Amino acid sequence: MTSDLKDFFSLIGKAKKEKEDEFQSLVGDLDIDSMFNQVKVSVAEEKKKKQKEERQVKALESWLFAEPKEEEIIIEKKQDDYEELKKEIGSKKKPSKPAVEEIKEEEIEEDTIDHALKILDTIKSKEEVREQTDDPEILKIRRELEYLKNLVNMQGGGGEVRLEFLDDIDRDTALVNGKYLQYDSSTKKFVGADASGGSGGDSDYASVAGIATFATTAGIATFATTAGVSTNAQGLTGTPTIAVTNITGVAATFTGNVSIAGTLTYDDVTNIDSIGIVTARSGVYFGSPVVSAIESNSATTTTTSQTSIDSFSASEYRSAKYQVQVTQGSSYQVTEISIVHDGSDSYGTEYATIKTGSSLASFSTDISDGNVRLLATPTSSSSTVFKFTKTSIVV
Repeated sequence: MTSDLKDFFSLIGKAKKEKEDEFQSLVGDLDIDSMFNQVKVSVAEEKKKKQKEERQVKALESWLFAEPKEEEIIIEKKQDDYEELKKEIGSKKKPSKPAVEEIKEEEIEEDTIDHALKILDTIKSKEEVREQTDDPEILKIRRELEYLKNLVNMQGGGGEVRLEFLDDIDRDTALVNGKYLQYDSSTKKFVGADASGGSGGDSDYASVAGIATFATTAGIATFATTAGVSTNAQGLTGTPTIAVTNITGVAATFTGNVSIAGTLTYDDVTNIDSIGIVTARSGVYFGSPVVSAIESNSATTTTTSQTSIDSFSASEYRSAKYQVQVTQGSSYQVTEISIVHDGSDSYGTEYATIKTGSSLASFSTDISDGNVRLLATPTSSSSTVFKFTKTSIVV
């Protein structure tokens, strides 16, 4: 038994020794006192670094927000100093008196930031050259400049308010009774010209007290005047052109019909106020560019064969909605049809059909030659009239 216990404790000791060796191999020789000393030194250095940064920040704030020193210095440049400076520059030497005195390095070690702060502080401490603000002559000049500035602000320009004194007016020819201003490109000035038509002698204007007759390209136009004031145009002949432009806030009133052969464009009209009927012969288009259009049309058949009563461009409109009224003798029918297409085939549906008797026609749709067609098949070969409105929406 004693031998077994000895072997047992020997194994325990051996295992303990192996654990100690394994720990020693992982950690190595570790001196606890040395480790704590290193930590203490690191903490001290970090604290010292933080205090140094705080001093730099305070120094920078002091330089940024410090008010500059004001000192009245009268600058007097002597000829000798000028010649001396000129010689120094010519010989490529630095001036004998630099603008900023050289900063001596302190014995203690300083980094780049401390060095920059010392330079800024030295520049700040230099005396600034300022004018003598209490000098009577300077105060007088300032008051005169302020008066001139206020005068220019009130007049809104260079200060001249009389036309005759402007630089581009020829006073010798303009300041004459009965003259008006006319631009002369040769002199690039406004000169005085005759009211009867300018310096060229050709009469462009006429002053009359009675009836004045003016020649036009296509005929003779006669205008009546009363005491030199033109009234309504009378006796227009030929094909004269009357243009009214740049009239703001003037309403035109017509008691008769107004006919326009071309296109009447309302670019600046947002509403149309009419107490009567507004008639559109081909359709009403909405949007710019056009988004939808409302059109009306009619067709008459005398057969029971399928007939196209309307069509629209498949490339221009994607869908359409019809409201169709059918009349055949004393029988009537109204129905609605919606159509849409995909470029190859068209699809339609009929709904809301109302009739006074039997059905007068049936409807379908197809695409032919790039057009979507509305097809009607009447139930009788008697005259059948189709009247409809169509609302189309663009592709």
